[in-house]
Amino acid sequence: MNISEKLDFLMNITNTRNSALGKALSFDPSYISRIRSGSRGIPKSQPFSRPVAAYFSRNIKDRYQLETLSKMIRGDEHVPIDEDELEKLIYDWLQDDLSKDERGGTMSGLIDDITQMLESYDKGRPEMFDTPASLEASAESDERVIPVGVFYGNQGKRDSVKRFLSSLLMQKRPFMLYLYSDEDMSWLYENPSFAREWTGLLVSLIKSGSHIQIIHTIGREFTEMMEAIRKWLPLYAMGAIEPYYCPKMRDKIYRRSLFIAKRYSALISTSVGDKTEGMVNFLVRNTEAVSALEAEYQNYLGMCRPLMKMYVSKDRERFTDILLGENAVAGKFFLSSPAPSLWTMPKDIAAAIAKRAKSIDVINVSKALNENMIRVLEGGGEITEMIALPDKDKLMANGAPLPLADMYGSADYRYTGDEYLRHLKHAAELSEKYEGYRIIAVNQIPSSIIMMTHLDSDTIIAGASAPTTVFHISHQQFSYAFYEYLERIEKDSPHHNDKALSSYLE
Repeated sequence: MNISEKLDFLMNITNTRNSALGKALSFDPSYISRIRSGSRGIPKSQPFSRPVAAYFSRNIKDRYQLETLSKMIRGDEHVPIDEDELEKLIYDWLQDDLSKDERGGTMSGLIDDITQMLESYDKGRPEMFDTPASLEASAESDERVIPVGVFYGNQGKRDSVKRFLSSLLMQKRPFMLYLYSDEDMSWLYENPSFAREWTGLLVSLIKSGSHIQIIHTIGREFTEMMEAIRKWLPLYAMGAIEPYYCPKMRDKIYRRSLFIAKRYSALISTSVGDKTEGMVNFLVRNTEAVSALEAEYQNYLGMCRPLMKMYVSKDRERFTDILLGENAVAGKFFLSSPAPSLWTMPKDIAAAIAKRAKSIDVINVSKALNENMIRVLEGGGEITEMIALPDKDKLMANGAPLPLADMYGSADYRYTGDEYLRHLKHAAELSEKYEGYRIIAVNQIPSSIIMMTHLDSDTIIAGASAPTTVFHISHQQFSYAFYEYLERIEKDSPHHNDKALSSYLE
């Protein structure tokens, strides 16, 4: 059974209407109907399986329903002993349907979001980062300072978060924010309008100079991890967030949230499992208590590692060091770009590009990367380049920018049309010389994004045009998701993609 058939089964045995489930999950009933019929996939913008499992675990009460469900899932009529066991049973059953294709869909959505974010960042952070006046107005004056405010349940969490962030805005100065939560996130995603308001308040704080350090909960299911990252992408693009993760797994039973504004206030809560309804949230404004909570956060941060780092042109020396460090002699590299990589650039083309831009850095970087490439291939490694070819007429008329130009030394590095074709031809010739090297034309990857990933190493993602924004992802599972995404594209690319490259060079 696929996800739509499973959802239909659950709704049938409980006589659940589309409108009822839609209301519980904050979805339009017509969307539920389309998921149920199989005409739409599950949403990529918010969690689905977890809230669905929670809903049906509360609404499956009759023994007949329990036995029917158990027989469908486990092949027997053993009835779950409580609501928690039932929720886990349903959730695991729904997640079993998360095939590689669906994982790919999640990655495709993430790639699309990253592409949109990088393009928006390159254009100067337009409307997607603007805060509506209504959000700014929500930062109401809070003159009556209470040392500890108490709020309950998901609605209380929303109220306290809004008060926490709004009070910071009222101070009209930057803050250092420390954020961590492994609690159930239904308080955020079950109310889309609040989710937008929450983002707007954080954007306003960042615009005022605030900085955010966040510890992501990575020990979640694949889709939950991807969705958590996607929700933070617009804020990552503003360059004011340091993301971390803890490599040690938590038990997912006793859960904790810490939202701290350094030396000012904090919002804390705890819960057991996914049970947040009615749980207490404390908004703390006592400076000594806030200081103690900061120490707690720092103790946990000491066990964490960077999830990813962001680089721009001023960081190009550090970025170059990362590139030149990618010299593994085993395993496989994937590179995707709108142009062949600097790894394969002929010396005369590098010299010509450097001369026009009056900057020789590209010569040195291309030479070092070429030496790395030869070392990889001669050591038994593999490299596959995937090229999103530009329109040939436009290429010959206008040339093309060198991807990552400003990270290599100058935003003025550009190909002429002839140089681009000669570089591409040289790369194709190298693929005949080295068994481990392949270059193919693809159309599944946006031409405005660059990806470099290795089976046993990190992933680099960047915008293809200057000013460049680069993300360096060091978390193994997160990095491997990009590797798997490109690996699948290579496997799905038939030999006619190689012919497309040959045809382009004619």
